[in-house]
Amino acid sequence: MAATDPYQRFGLSVEGRAFASNSSAQIAARLLTRAPVQGEGSGPDDVVVDIVDNTGTVITSAPLSQIRVDPPIGTAARKLHFPDRALYETDDRAGIAALTGKTYGEKLNEYEAVRPRLIGFVAAAIVGCIIIWKYGLDLLVAGAIALTPPVLVEQLDKGTLQTIDFAMRAEPTTLDDAEQERIRAIFTNLLAELPADDVNDANFNLLFRNMEKVGPNAFALPGGTVIMTDQFAQRFGQDDVLAGVLGHEIGHVVEKHGLTQTYRSLGLYFIIGFLAGDTGPFIEDILLEGNLLLSLSFSRKHEAEADKFGVSLTRDAGYNPAGLKLFFLEMSKKGVEPVEWLSTHPNSGERVKQIDGYVDALD
Repeated sequence: MAATDPYQRFGLSVEGRAFASNSSAQIAARLLTRAPVQGEGSGPDDVVVDIVDNTGTVITSAPLSQIRVDPPIGTAARKLHFPDRALYETDDRAGIAALTGKTYGEKLNEYEAVRPRLIGFVAAAIVGCIIIWKYGLDLLVAGAIALTPPVLVEQLDKGTLQTIDFAMRAEPTTLDDAEQERIRAIFTNLLAELPADDVNDANFNLLFRNMEKVGPNAFALPGGTVIMTDQFAQRFGQDDVLAGVLGHEIGHVVEKHGLTQTYRSLGLYFIIGFLAGDTGPFIEDILLEGNLLLSLSFSRKHEAEADKFGVSLTRDAGYNPAGLKLFFLEMSKKGVEPVEWLSTHPNSGERVKQIDGYVDALD
């Protein structure tokens, strides 16, 4: 490059290669710049760019104002597109920068170059995301929950219930009407002990499903729908046990554990997406598995909170607060805990000890 002043654009000489208009033949060429003559360019401040071959023959020529200069991308060659469809490209990035000046693309390309400051910026971004996830995510989740309209939570329950019925092959309940009413009466007694605000914040509803593959289980959806399997009602039919488990599920709804876990998973996904950009299918699979693993300890925390809530609510409704303990003792004794229960819930033996502590604290 002849010029030493990066903004002295007249008299530049940049080595490269050219492709004449409508030709794929590569020609060794130079880019030369000069002042416009009368009739060339947009004015006296414009620059005329000539592309000449090794014999000095002009391949193409145009004012800079009429040439499209591609922005810099990584270490790829810089390209200039002329009005007659000729193309010039060069590896002399400094020469093109001298021609065009410090454009936004030039500055961005410099920032993207791997330098200590870029490494520092990435490290700072990672540390910032970790801090947000560890300390700020709970605040963001709380805000998201507060702004979630009730109709959205209701739709979430409906959609989840449809998925359960389809994917888990749930069948209509086989429990007779009398048994259903008996269990619903326990559910109603528990709800009667809740503060009015908690009752009004959710649309509590107890449903029964025959789910042979799931076995004895009960679970709550974020909007207040509680599902109990026939297998659970048949295996654990004592009032105190039913009250303890239903109180536990009501606790999940009141404490908004379902929405919290959903928003935390979404928040973590967005944080990693911010760092990684377009995650793609492979990274998305990792994210899904990672979210599952990261949510395990969080799920156990929620389970402990729901246990404590259920013990207290059961006692307030007039049932034996140790009913939940009886359920876990039976689960542990008969070994009916499914693998997925053990992966996301504390071991039944550990929960029995914790429940004893909650019951003692009520006295």
